[in-house]
Amino acid sequence: MIKNRVKESGVITLDLMSFCNTGPRKTIDLVDWLESGLIIKESSFKSRLKSMNIDSFSGALVNIFCSSDAIIPTWAYLLLQTKIQGVAKDVFFGNDPSFELYLFQKNIKSLNIEKYKNKIVFIKSCQNKLLPIAAFSIISGLLLPQVKSLFYGEPCSSVPLIKN
Repeated sequence: MIKNRVKESGVITLDLMSFCNTGPRKTIDLVDWLESGLIIKESSFKSRLKSMNIDSFSGALVNIFCSSDAIIPTWAYLLLQTKIQGVAKDVFFGNDPSFELYLFQKNIKSLNIEKYKNKIVFIKSCQNKLLPIAAFSIISGLLLPQVKSLFYGEPCSSVPLIKN
């Protein structure tokens, strides 16, 4: 009979991808709302907002940003959020890496940190654009004071971070 020594050792593998929200994503680039590529005018912005079809945002994770260096008034972001809030699953203002970090932080709140107290834990993750590098800092900050040992990788191939 083959024994699974890793399973028998009580090691816990924590896959960070399980905290990434893989739902449908939509973006609104405010560069498309600029007049002459420079500014947002309140009257024309509100007019365009009234005629905006929000059906495509149904259940989506929506990121609102501007890909140009234009100065966007805060009310423009807020008016867009007000328009799609009841339809979209979530709305965020910022660049893509910040958006992914925001989603990760929301999901990591569900982690029961007590489960890892005095345990040997492996932080596992495959490269994925949905998982920002800052996610490793967040999870390490939560686990370091709790765990007996912490590793990056999987039991078959890992880098020790702390061993107590």
